[in-house]
Amino acid sequence: MPSVSGKTADLAWIRALYEFGHTAAHGADPLRVRQDILNHIVQGFDAESGSIALIVDGTEDQLEIAAGTDLPPGVVGSKLQRGVGVFGHVVATRQPLLINGTAAEAGLPLRVTVPRDRPAHSAMCWPLIVQEQIIGALAVNRAASRERYTVEDLDRGQALASLLALVIANHRMNIERDNQIVELSSLNETLQRVNAMLEDTQGQLIQSDKLASIGQMAAGIAHEINNPIGFVTSNLGSLESYLKTLFGLLAAYIEADKTAPTPLTESLARARTLRKGHDFDFLRGDIVALLGESRDGLVRVKRIVQDLKDFSRSGAEEAWEMANLNAVLESTLNIARNEVKHKASIETRFGELPKVECLPSRLGQVFLNLLVNAAQAIGADGKITLSTGVESSDVWIRVEDTGCGISEENLTRVFDPFFTTKPVGQGTGLGLSVSYSIVAKHGGQIEVASEVGRGTRFTVRLPIRHTPAEALQTLVAEA
Repeated sequence: MPSVSGKTADLAWIRALYEFGHTAAHGADPLRVRQDILNHIVQGFDAESGSIALIVDGTEDQLEIAAGTDLPPGVVGSKLQRGVGVFGHVVATRQPLLINGTAAEAGLPLRVTVPRDRPAHSAMCWPLIVQEQIIGALAVNRAASRERYTVEDLDRGQALASLLALVIANHRMNIERDNQIVELSSLNETLQRVNAMLEDTQGQLIQSDKLASIGQMAAGIAHEINNPIGFVTSNLGSLESYLKTLFGLLAAYIEADKTAPTPLTESLARARTLRKGHDFDFLRGDIVALLGESRDGLVRVKRIVQDLKDFSRSGAEEAWEMANLNAVLESTLNIARNEVKHKASIETRFGELPKVECLPSRLGQVFLNLLVNAAQAIGADGKITLSTGVESSDVWIRVEDTGCGISEENLTRVFDPFFTTKPVGQGTGLGLSVSYSIVAKHGGQIEVASEVGRGTRFTVRLPIRHTPAEALQTLVAEA
């Protein structure tokens, strides 16, 4: 490239600047671009050598020769002190420097880095500054036998020094960005693992709450199962007695048939005696009734067991499905009936509901928690009202009781984990917290209103169609 010393055309120089800037901006290797710019400066200024010194990361007073052209072996990578020598002086003053002679003649203790067999006679050094931050310096050197540099040369080199500083800064930012990407990727993996652990823990808490609920109602559930089993057992005893009588009568008729015609009169007499001793019309009707009652009792036991099985399903076993929430409420009532019936009457006001996309057993857990809480809040002779309805694109489920109510200071804490006002042994303090999480997972809301001494009303609102985004927005909004 022709020298820019003296009267070299500025147009070629500007074009070269543009080309380097274009190359650097379009993803070329920044280290190669840095070296190319240095070579361009060395050639353009007809220099013997050139070098770039950069402030070492993490320090403020140490420089390192990061690149060079026509330098002796071992120079690149060597360290310098800020404020010492030409590089140190330029970095400290942040001003370009023109030296004609030697560094010592300019009052500097060290020369610009040049080959030992070609001491500098003329040199230029520019600070590398990006957004008012000094990052290093650039220098070119010319031997004593060559023409000296001028102030005009120093001014022309400032533009390329600025471009070089920008390339170096961009390279550092890219490295920092890549490191941040790696770090963020690592953090993301960690967050995913933590999130998986939290989801697993939440699942375990939900399952624990289910088991705790079942444990609290175990006696009532056993009673609900034992009742039909008791009358089925009793009915089977009666049926056994009836069948013995019927089989006896049948045996008498068979005997009469075998001995006919001679002793027929005696056999028929025995059969008539059996008939007179029992009301066979009653037996016929009661057998049918006992069988029907037993069948109904077994269906009831089967339904309770199935409801318990559905309720106890873990989240991993359950998929989202379109379900009738009125049926889910009926199933929940079937489980909780004995827990409630001794304290309160139950009134249901179920509206016509569309099927809702949900996890039925999870919502059953919510309804059970609300029902049990309502029953425990009632001393005796209370009333629990269950109602459902549709509002816009949501359905709502309401559980109202005539219990003791919740004080204002506790009303804001009822959904906090482990918060409870119940006596020891009557709950874990997780029921409403778990219920809140389940409703939020469905993209819904759970609201509470209460008046001390008059009762409490919980309202669950759920979208008919579930979307994960709705669930996320609900959690964020309520956080």
